[in-house]
Amino acid sequence: MSRELALRALRSALAKCAYRITKQRMSIVREFAAVGRYVTAKELHHRLARKRSGVGLATVYRTLEALQDVGAASARPQPHGETGFLFCPADHHHHAVCTRCGRVEDVPCKSIGKIARELTSGLRFTTTQHRLEFLGLCERCS
Repeated sequence: MSRELALRALRSALAKCAYRITKQRMSIVREFAAVGRYVTAKELHHRLARKRSGVGLATVYRTLEALQDVGAASARPQPHGETGFLFCPADHHHHAVCTRCGRVEDVPCKSIGKIARELTSGLRFTTTQHRLEFLGLCERCS
């Protein structure tokens, strides 16, 4: 899916969940989608401030929360204690995260269904959601 199609689908998902589609929110989404790695709300706000967007930090936090609600952002704790957020496309996937530069690549995973079935039948465990990350070095850093 192209970036513009993904942004259109995201606008639709936000509207469906009763989130307002504002100029500021969409500038945050565009910048967030362009980062390509986990980023904190403060880092994202700083990037937007350099572009003189006029977006406040509270708006960045609220937008990241809205994106999580519609499944377009993944969150994980960062080493310094803040939460990092990663823009995610709508299709199900996992992440390969470079531990040196922070670059993140999407990893489609077709065998997760087999693992979920094994959990259900073998352990009598009902999966409601899952997250999988592969940590290592990207091609540039290795």
